[in-house]
Amino acid sequence: MVMKNKGRLNKALLLVVCMLTGLFFCGCGQTSTGYDNEEGTECDYTVVAMRDCPEELLKNLEEKKINSFQMTYQDGTYLYMAVGYGEQKTGGYSILVKKLAETKDKIFLKTELRGPSKEETVSQKPSFPYVVIKTENKTCLLYTSPSPR
Repeated sequence: MVMKNKGRLNKALLLVVCMLTGLFFCGCGQTSTGYDNEEGTECDYTVVAMRDCPEELLKNLEEKKINSFQMTYQDGTYLYMAVGYGEQKTGGYSILVKKLAETKDKIFLKTELRGPSKEETVSQKPSFPYVVIKTENKTCLLYTSPSPR
């Protein structure tokens, strides 16, 4: 009789541990920057062509573009923000800047990777889509949502 109670207790304990583990993984499964709930003020920005990027920023972009990335660069006048989505199998991808907003101590940049349309003829070579924007120089933390890949 004592053995049956120990068996039931072990099963109950195992069930509780499994449930807690499941709850833990469910809670950790979603990454949120809090961007959607932020009441930040929208910022003015300019999408920067590659030819207009500072040389040091271009070097960093070339080094990082194979993987998804987020980076900032300051030149004293402007804050440059870059988001890349890493290697894509074909050309024809673009990045939409959905929103740039700021709070007292943070900047939130929301971007979206857009693939080529089915009707579009695209290069079959891999591409490395990224976007660079600039805004007035700020001293803030950058958060992107959603994070690249």
